[in-house]
Amino acid sequence: MKVRKGCWTCAARKIQCDGVRPTCEKCARSQRHCQGYEVRLSWPRHDDKRRAMTGDNALPMMASPDQSRHRATDLFINTTWHEMELHGYLFGQTRTYHPFRSLPKLWTQPQQRVDHMDLVHYFQNVAHLSLVTFGQSPSQIRDTLMGMALAHGAVSGLALFYALLAYSSLHRYGLNEQALEYKIQALKSLSASVTDKPLILAEGAQHVAASMLLGAFETLQPSEGSGEWLWHIWGAMDTIQATQLKDQTHESDIGRLLDWVHYHETISRFTVQHWRKKPLIPTAPIRNHPRPRDLQSSSLSRHRPNVPSVNPTHAIMNLLSEISDTLIDPRDPKSRNEEYQGRLKDLEKRIGSISIRPTPPVPNTDAMFAVELYQMATRIYLVRASQSPWEPTADLDSLIEETFDGPVKSCTCEHFFPLFILACEAHRDEQRVAIINLVERTQRDARIRSIEEVKNTIQSIWVQQDLHKDDDVLVDYLGIMSAVISSSSTIPSFA
Repeated sequence: MKVRKGCWTCAARKIQCDGVRPTCEKCARSQRHCQGYEVRLSWPRHDDKRRAMTGDNALPMMASPDQSRHRATDLFINTTWHEMELHGYLFGQTRTYHPFRSLPKLWTQPQQRVDHMDLVHYFQNVAHLSLVTFGQSPSQIRDTLMGMALAHGAVSGLALFYALLAYSSLHRYGLNEQALEYKIQALKSLSASVTDKPLILAEGAQHVAASMLLGAFETLQPSEGSGEWLWHIWGAMDTIQATQLKDQTHESDIGRLLDWVHYHETISRFTVQHWRKKPLIPTAPIRNHPRPRDLQSSSLSRHRPNVPSVNPTHAIMNLLSEISDTLIDPRDPKSRNEEYQGRLKDLEKRIGSISIRPTPPVPNTDAMFAVELYQMATRIYLVRASQSPWEPTADLDSLIEETFDGPVKSCTCEHFFPLFILACEAHRDEQRVAIINLVERTQRDARIRSIEEVKNTIQSIWVQQDLHKDDDVLVDYLGIMSAVISSSSTIPSFA
């Protein structure tokens, strides 16, 4: 590109510039601001008669009079054709839509051959911190898993051992050949353990633990996962139902393992409820919440006592699970049934009545904070998801403002469900900036698994909300949320 010999001010005055830098002397003598010599975009002047279309003169040629009057106040939304196709689908302008946010092709790291015990030590010291727990610390789950994995006399124990190696290798090196080999060995051992003979209690626990670690393998780096995490959770649930694991106490290793399964199974119900793209298992309609078994009467019903649970983590998970079982489309005539409305009010009341207090003997402030976030998110989700789009929006402003003014400013969020629900409430620029900052802080925390998939989902939700702001067609909360979640190539996890 040629270097300019004259400044932009002299060019606009149509006089010859003396070329003195950094500012020309002609501009200085005439006491004009010299606009310099740098390359810049050229915009037509208001009095430029040589341009075919300039400013408002172009509007009648491009738009109707009504459109022209509003053009000055139009806002531009940063979007792509994917979001526009989804917008058209939600409006009924297109009958089908295709998966938009396609995942990149699997990329394999150079092969890393590492000794088994080296990976075990890495899991013990580092990798376990990325396991998503609720109500227990990652170190408690680590101790439970390692105790079971190192006692691998049975085939199910071998499956757990290989699953632990696969997770540790993926965490340390990214997707690599050795991690995939361990995963395959774990799957083969799991298959062999259920075809060999009936599982006894200890072997059943190892089988459940292996399934959960394989699920964690899939969600650790979602962009490189297959979406099979849900199948592994269902497999763990099947094993629990087929054995006597449900009778174990919460304080035991197996009890902590069951609490871990219960948490992920509960959050999976939320995702399944909004997944509309295709059935998750053959011949199972997605609208009926497909599962290998009827999870409403699952063995984990011990977490749903008739009286309020003393443990706040169990209580909030029980309520979130019950909400998933209760909610129906607010545009369905059944949603106006008095009995159904009464159940919704009872659920909201029970959410607000959960007592969040330290658990003796040692208060866990992180656990209390996590319960508070889930309590807030569960209440917002219940109110929004059950409200008809024809009704006035429920007043949750004080709750939302309090959250944005408090924890959002400084915390990280290892649990993605509260983050996602709160992000859906961010309508103002400063609120969205706060969510973006929260996501960035979370990304910098090496303990927390990849948040990229959730970040993309949040941004897509915001685009759809902006596209619908000035439209007359009513699109409900569940409609946008379900369409965006279903636009993923694989079913996402919000655990």
